Amino acid sequence: MNKPCLSLLFLFSLLFVSCESTTEKKGKTTVKTEESMAEQFVFVGTYTRKEGHVDGKAKGIYVLRWEESTGSLSLLDTIESLPNPSYITIHPNGKYLYAANELADGSEAVVGQVGAFSIDPVQRSYQALSNVSAMGDAPCHLMVLPDQAHAVVANYVDGNVAILPLDDQGALGEAVAIAQHEGKGPNAGRQAGPHAHMVHPFPGEKDAFVAVDLGIDQIIHYQWNNEEQALKEVARTATTPGAGPRHLDFHPIGHQLYVLNELNHTVEVFEYKTVTAAFERKQIISTLPENSAGVSYPAAIKVHPSGKFLYASNRGNTEEENSIAIFGIDSQNGELTFQKVVHTGGNFPRDFEISPSGEYVLAANQNSGNIVVFKVDPENGDLSETGTDFAIPTPVCLKFLSI
Repeated sequence: MNKPCLSLLFLFSLLFVSCESTTEKKGKTTVKTEESMAEQFVFVGTYTRKEGHVDGKAKGIYVLRWEESTGSLSLLDTIESLPNPSYITIHPNGKYLYAANELADGSEAVVGQVGAFSIDPVQRSYQALSNVSAMGDAPCHLMVLPDQAHAVVANYVDGNVAILPLDDQGALGEAVAIAQHEGKGPNAGRQAGPHAHMVHPFPGEKDAFVAVDLGIDQIIHYQWNNEEQALKEVARTATTPGAGPRHLDFHPIGHQLYVLNELNHTVEVFEYKTVTAAFERKQIISTLPENSAGVSYPAAIKVHPSGKFLYASNRGNTEEENSIAIFGIDSQNGELTFQKVVHTGGNFPRDFEISPSGEYVLAANQNSGNIVVFKVDPENGDLSETGTDFAIPTPVCLKFLSI
């Protein structure tokens, strides 16, 4: 082949590569545009009736439209369901919502339930699919297992977790397995017995999860065997006696677990390798400033998607005690550095959620009945109010959905 032919071939190759790169860039741009154009919603679980610990005033599950560009909220719909649809979760396919109906009066006639709904906020269509027993009083948290065929619910008063099957249409079936916790802790008031408070999938495992129990100061490690329809405890991790572990979150990149303790307002940092072995404690740190005389009852904990910051909500009586604590996360060992607390703009922040982009934090103030939106500083994780202060009666739980 002569040199002119080689030159033409080289030019043709460059043109082909250039076209291919342009196509890829256009493809990426198209995807980004589609993501930016996706409609975003926030579902809000609430208390609807007066209980011993809360004066519920809501009507059900609220559906809000979320505007990422402005950090604003607007009300679309209310899904009226069984009383106290407090904690909610959304199926990974975005088509179904599950609500823990936090009922408990000590009688056999009234027991907690879990409700299932099909959801389509774009078409504003919400259909009740099923209501089943939670197999315990005061169900306070639930999740869908990574196998997407089962849900797990934590029952606070009875101190157990139950496995509920999901059918192909998203409906819940009656429980197929129950694990009953036993024991008590040193706090006579809140730890006279077991109180399962949260369930969370274990990273990278299809059928493993952990349950945190406030009453016995334990993180209990479980594996679900679908073939045998059996729930097996495979390990336990002890938290500080009397700390009252309530919620937890895993680091998105590292091998750290962050446990929020309600009774002594601390975060415990654990390192893990496998679900079948106890986690190793690395650090204990307060959710209030050093030398603070305040007393808070932390509720929710979330690691920022970047893995650089951690947030934890405090509940109490003062601005310092009704706040979100901001921690920096060491990139090498995952340990925490306390930075500051930011007042949530309301009373008793039961929950908060980080927007999918990581640019905003939404704080749900249960007793003052409002959701306040904060902008996240990407450099240090600091929170600044955006001006959005949205009224919702007794909000408990926030979940984002993008369609």
